Amino acid sequence: MNTKTKTRKERLGTNEISNIQLLYIILGLLIVGMIILYSSNIFQSLPTNSNNEQRQVSGDQFHRGTDLNRLNEIKTLEESVKNNPEDYDAVLNLAHIYNDSGFHDKAVENYKKYLSQFPNSPDVIVDMGVSYFELNKFDEAISIMESALEINPGHQIAHFNLGIVNFSKGNLAQAKDWWQKTIDINPSSDIAKKAEDLIKSH
Repeated sequence: MNTKTKTRKERLGTNEISNIQLLYIILGLLIVGMIILYSSNIFQSLPTNSNNEQRQVSGDQFHRGTDLNRLNEIKTLEESVKNNPEDYDAVLNLAHIYNDSGFHDKAVENYKKYLSQFPNSPDVIVDMGVSYFELNKFDEAISIMESALEINPGHQIAHFNLGIVNFSKGNLAQAKDWWQKTIDINPSSDIAKKAEDLIKSH
């Protein structure tokens, strides 16, 4: 009788250990799952700007996939530029849509074409810098954006973007300096508030 009871207890003890181990395995899997979900949220793509807005880089280097409408728009603009290479508005729009759709090499090519005719266009220079940033060519992006400041020293988006690019390079002190300059240019603007948030959070 004692032997049977002991055997039963031993079995119960074994089951309890197995249940505890199972619980730890489930908790471990849940934690891993949460880490994966958290990581995927960090790298969500941000909505792209319209062609008429000044482009602004973000810490997030992943872009949205190109949808069918965008591809059709690209095709139409490519045809337009092919038929009329001197239509620099179309060239610039094509550069913007390439940039927004993730074709950054092609965007750079078209920005350069536009800037060959209109070199004193700081907005376009900054936009091209964004393309270089998206290509992970940080030094080129910095150099290009700084050249926009030679034309327009008060270009707020250029200052903000230079902060982002320097931050992505690991130059936190320089990044904060650029963000502070962004704020100094126009403290009440939305971009200044973003710069302020970035300074506080880093």
